[in-house]
Amino acid sequence: MKIPGLALSVLLAVVMAAAGCAPAPGNHAVFPFVKGTMWTYEGAVKWTREHAPPRSNSVRWTSRVVAAFDDGDVARALLDGGVWDLEWWSPGKRTESYLLLRVQNRYYSIRHDAKTLFAEVTKSGHKALPPNLDEDTWFDTPLKTGDIYRPKGEAPRGDTLYGWQVAESPSRSAYVLGYDTLPDEETLTLVPGVGITWFAYAHHGTVAEADVRLVAYHRGGP
Repeated sequence: MKIPGLALSVLLAVVMAAAGCAPAPGNHAVFPFVKGTMWTYEGAVKWTREHAPPRSNSVRWTSRVVAAFDDGDVARALLDGGVWDLEWWSPGKRTESYLLLRVQNRYYSIRHDAKTLFAEVTKSGHKALPPNLDEDTWFDTPLKTGDIYRPKGEAPRGDTLYGWQVAESPSRSAYVLGYDTLPDEETLTLVPGVGITWFAYAHHGTVAEADVRLVAYHRGGP
């Protein structure tokens, strides 16, 4: 999946104006670990219900940082309603919790037991990091086109499947990351200092799709 260059440029202009700052590509703070930060997305979704043909509709979705701490080497943010909720969206979909974690310059995206792990890391710091944290590797900073991130110890592959790959972006102010598997694919755009500005998902079997873009951004804080 590719995001049109013109659309991305317009979106980035809006995002940077909302953020009130220019992105810093080499900065570890790709994602703002600030309580109260909110992203609102709009776009299209498709879903399938049992014994019924696929349906589609427009969607407006808000993701919020409900708690966050940044201790330098370890930063964490607990999200309510991450964009990943849209992967298998259907009417009545409830928000779920996600944990975004940064340990030095490595980011992790955790979609299971998010609240529990957030509380444990907040209480005990490095000591609470699970031994299998590597399985949730997202990316390292600074981001470099062509890099692929997979859990350590995983058998080498001759393709780009089952790993986060940094794809070439039409803008120097953003990075496109993709994660492809045999059954599905996920693509997103990251703007340093702002977070996810575009998200797309497609399942190759039962129809489940999402394509949304950031339309409003609010950085939390005092």
